[in-house]
Amino acid sequence: MRQTAVKLAQSYTPMIKFVGTKHPVLKHAGSAAHPCTVDGIMPGSEACQPAGDFLSKLQPFQVIPYKNKKASPGKSAAPQSGSKYEFVSRPLQENEVSSIFELSPRFKLRPFDESEIESINAGGAL
Repeated sequence: MRQTAVKLAQSYTPMIKFVGTKHPVLKHAGSAAHPCTVDGIMPGSEACQPAGDFLSKLQPFQVIPYKNKKASPGKSAAPQSGSKYEFVSRPLQENEVSSIFELSPRFKLRPFDESEIESINAGGAL
């Protein structure tokens, strides 16, 4: 039994076979830089930085805490609640509503039909 396992142990060879040799990379004489490139840099040119070099120098973004510029550091009219936002109660202006239930009917969600509910509960099959 062991001899059979050793006999069948082989390195993996893919079953797909490609016909012919590798195709040569053609260089087009009339190639031009994309209009949105910076200074007309072409891929593969000396001025083009490889992605690996760019990513090795890339620093992760930094989250900067919000600072209210209007409030002075020592004097504050609003109570300190630990929130970075201040709620100001004001009357509603024109075309504003206090609840989504006050919206006009064209903006409201329409209720589900019984046939729709049955279709969903049946798994989509009618």
